[in-house]
Amino acid sequence: MPVRMIALAALAFAPALMSGCVSVQISDSASSMQEIEKVERARFQAWLQKDVPALNKVIADDVIYCHSTGVCQNKAELIDFITGGASVYRAMDVIEIKPKQFGDTVVLNGKLDMRVESGGKMQQFQTVYTDRYLMRDGR
Repeated sequence: MPVRMIALAALAFAPALMSGCVSVQISDSASSMQEIEKVERARFQAWLQKDVPALNKVIADDVIYCHSTGVCQNKAELIDFITGGASVYRAMDVIEIKPKQFGDTVVLNGKLDMRVESGGKMQQFQTVYTDRYLMRDGR
């Protein structure tokens, strides 16, 4: 039976800490972990490509995405941030993703190699993140 999950993401990296929500359809089977990892990678690619239709598909409508600066954004504001150009994400390469299931919740701990251009300067760094996927509306 399909399960609708929501991911709460926290990306901790050099200039900012971000958190967000992603909506994904997965099946309730052993392949669930692989499906969640696939969605994570697709989300990173949509972010890099500034792919608004893909971002709209993977980011939950009720997302609250908070940065380390204390600025929190809803879905529209987050997509504007991603596509706006103040910071240009050049790479979000997955080093590792470790999912662990707790009942109706899956927690992902991951590590990324990031390249971000901001203020005309290229920054490269590694970051760790935590995502939480949970059942919503019985799906």
